[in-house]
Amino acid sequence: MKKLAPELFDSQPDLLHQLVYRTNQCAGEFVVTFPRAYHSGFNQGYNFAEAVNFCTADWLPMGRQCVSHYRRLHRYCVFSHEELLCKMAADPESLDVELAAAVCKEIGDMMEEETKLRQAVQEMGILSSEQEVFELLPDDERQCYKCKTTCFLSALTCPCSPDRLVCLTHAADLCDCALGNKYRYDLEEFPAMLYGVKIRAQSYDTWAKRVSDWLGCRPEKQERFYT
Repeated sequence: MKKLAPELFDSQPDLLHQLVYRTNQCAGEFVVTFPRAYHSGFNQGYNFAEAVNFCTADWLPMGRQCVSHYRRLHRYCVFSHEELLCKMAADPESLDVELAAAVCKEIGDMMEEETKLRQAVQEMGILSSEQEVFELLPDDERQCYKCKTTCFLSALTCPCSPDRLVCLTHAADLCDCALGNKYRYDLEEFPAMLYGVKIRAQSYDTWAKRVSDWLGCRPEKQERFYT
């Protein structure tokens, strides 16, 4: 176990002495596993089971940490975290206020990291770029050749290996050819994306302030709040 997953023992040296729990899932029951919880299972007889990934607003930062952790381990992602954020930001009115606030924070962090990566790539002399709608590609065709992460915002390709690409973090690990940058969104598109979820996240605060102001003012001044 220590040879297969040594990183687990860095923070928990007594891992092998910790208790392991079990449960027997019967028909019609749900079993929920929490983030960073290691689990396994097996079927006893003929069963039909379906695993579903779902997330709450407070999971989003954990998801970003998971992507970074998987990148270090060269492990495939279940789905693109960046794609999930961008899809939610594309329809901010469908988000509740709590989720919009979480998405707003994650979009801001994502923008900052992506901007730094693209600047680093340009400083390497990679100036050729073209837009690519990554979500139209199968996941196995947009995975980084080096770390196996699922690319969505951008990726690098080269003429000698058209079937390979790498994420911007591993720009130096593809080949010595003149690389080209493929991107999903231009950097100028990010502020508008962020603005939409920010307005949605602030909508409750705006409404609450108007109600508070209305309740706190004299009756003759309340009329202007109806307009």
